[in-house]
Amino acid sequence: MGQNELAVMDELDSIVQAFNTNDEAALMKASGQSSQPKQTGLPRLNINYDTETDDGTSLTRGHWRITIDGQALYAPSVVLRPILRMYEYSRWDAENNTFASKSVQKVALGGSFLDTEGGSKCGRLSRDEEERASEEEQMISRAAVCNQVIYGQISGTFKTAEGDEVQIDRRPMVAYFKKSGFMPISNFIEGLSKQTKIMQRCEIVLNTSKQKKGSVTYWVPSPTLGDSADITDEDKALMKMFAETVSAHNNYVADKSKESMKMVMGDSDVDLADDFADANVA
Repeated sequence: MGQNELAVMDELDSIVQAFNTNDEAALMKASGQSSQPKQTGLPRLNINYDTETDDGTSLTRGHWRITIDGQALYAPSVVLRPILRMYEYSRWDAENNTFASKSVQKVALGGSFLDTEGGSKCGRLSRDEEERASEEEQMISRAAVCNQVIYGQISGTFKTAEGDEVQIDRRPMVAYFKKSGFMPISNFIEGLSKQTKIMQRCEIVLNTSKQKKGSVTYWVPSPTLGDSADITDEDKALMKMFAETVSAHNNYVADKSKESMKMVMGDSDVDLADDFADANVA
């Protein structure tokens, strides 16, 4: 295991230890709340952009959507209780409808993010690096996005596409907040930090806010503080499960990164062999 993977494991161990010992100051620091400014198999919460289901049933754009036990559920407002926050870079391949690259998940944004292509941050460059980069490198960089990954519990009154009501209570889930959704969540958690509130002790009421830029209409998360929550033994087990989920993801990325690096080295070896062959002919 490389230094990057070991560092991530140390970060996760610190979070779990602080959580289990009820050390709130250490938990805020380990969870990344004090570092501002700046599938897994779990149900995934996101904002719905579909206008209808495959069979033609109408849907409301801008509502929250989550698929549980194979059934898509929708709600205009949900209650999110964050347990663990991580950061991850990704780059989507629209042509093949899959991820071209994903990075490891880390507690804080600093440093490198090993990715499945053998690089860092899925090709995302700093402004200075972009200015010196080729046109192709610039395109790759601008396609890579940073995700704020929230592992937690979701509650609320949902409905199926057909209108049947389904009550969800503290169901483990994951949500990826990126692009226009990144800052509303980041700013909200920063606000909790300024109030010395532990995010794991807070319930966040999530609505959505409709935005428009030119001809493009989109929705962003609109978080407000809800009720407080106690940390139970069940929550500690859930934190451990989330940490194991992150570790499994990071191990997968590390393996893919090594495979990609081997492929690149293999190509270089072939080119080098060709050079020697040409020299011998001369």
